[in-house]
Amino acid sequence: MDGFENMEVVNKNIEIRIYPTKMDKNDNGEKTASINKIESNIGIYRFIYDEELEFINNFRRLLIQHGYDDKVKVNDSSCSVILKMLRQQYPFLKKAESSSRQQAQRDLINAFNRFYNHDLKSNYPVLKTRKKVKKFTFRIMNNNNNVRITKDKKRYYKIKLAKLGIVKFKTSKKYKELLIQGSDPNDSSVIIKHVTVKRVNDAYYAVFNIEYIHIPETITGPLMQVGIDIGCSKLAVISNGEEIPNLDLNEETENIIRYQKDMDRRKPGSIRYEESRRLYNKWMRKLINKREDYYNKNVAYIVKNSSFVAVQNENVISWKHNKCLSHGIQLNAPRSFLDKLERKCEDKDVEFVKVPRNFPSTQICSNCKKRNKKISGLGNIKIRDWDCPHCHAHHNRDVNAAKNILDKGLENRRDDGAVKIPQN
Repeated sequence: MDGFENMEVVNKNIEIRIYPTKMDKNDNGEKTASINKIESNIGIYRFIYDEELEFINNFRRLLIQHGYDDKVKVNDSSCSVILKMLRQQYPFLKKAESSSRQQAQRDLINAFNRFYNHDLKSNYPVLKTRKKVKKFTFRIMNNNNNVRITKDKKRYYKIKLAKLGIVKFKTSKKYKELLIQGSDPNDSSVIIKHVTVKRVNDAYYAVFNIEYIHIPETITGPLMQVGIDIGCSKLAVISNGEEIPNLDLNEETENIIRYQKDMDRRKPGSIRYEESRRLYNKWMRKLINKREDYYNKNVAYIVKNSSFVAVQNENVISWKHNKCLSHGIQLNAPRSFLDKLERKCEDKDVEFVKVPRNFPSTQICSNCKKRNKKISGLGNIKIRDWDCPHCHAHHNRDVNAAKNILDKGLENRRDDGAVKIPQN
């Protein structure tokens, strides 16, 4: 009964792999989401975004020429007028799903709002040119259950995308049941809000945004309070002495570099170039999937066995400027691990605290709490074990830092009786 009293509505993204076909219809005569349709929607989304941005840029130039302030208020009403003109001028825009067209202008409005908000320090919106853009996506809003899981004529479950058709997918049993519940109009426990279709390394994915009723799991038995130190030579070290080593990605990295060099030597568009590009994308997907799986398993283990997690809010981006550390940091992506850990703790109702990044966790003795400045700085980063000059306790650098992070996290929590997350 206590579990039902604590239930809450949770918003969650579910990413699943989809397999669009080359044909617009399958053997049963059903309309299918083909690769051409998906690529067309991705291109139309980018086209609308760029055309509306170019229109606003030209208007700003006119204001400057006539001596006015160049600040333009970008909102739904002004962008809707531009979109209406574009639809009249370019008939092919009608091929795209209507909500994906509107999403392009919403993203442009958000980009301008972030630019005018001085606290966010965002840059001025730029054109989504084909060479520079990194995300190939478009979004479909779920209106009148037009995005759902349905059965085809052979009774197999498929994803139904508005105006595109059905498409084959693969996911876990748990997520499949959630999406089937969300597709039932009579079941209000799970609601599909929208779906984002994206292409990453020549593979297609659908990211469902759902709202569902979450009932926290009842905790049985004592759980750990842990501090976690993120490092370079190891992915993470836990305050109880456990270490999470970096993943061995040498095979994937070597093949990625190999096929990158092959692509540089070959003519773009040729058969051999396309073959090298296909193999490059294949090994890139292997690297990403292997790393994601490794991180998910370790995060699940930590959260399952913990009631309180404290980490240091490290400035990982600044580590990349060090030529000795940059390759390992970019390959192992510790920031991704921290983000997954934070989201998992929030999902499982585990307390999560970020310790300020200026806290000298490696220099403080976890035994006597006195600071040893002799091991500070990048010059002393090779010192992995040290003895405290005050209490003569022997410390492993990473385990000692994890213990100090745990103590500091518990101290921050006790300050006001709630979870405190410093914004340093």
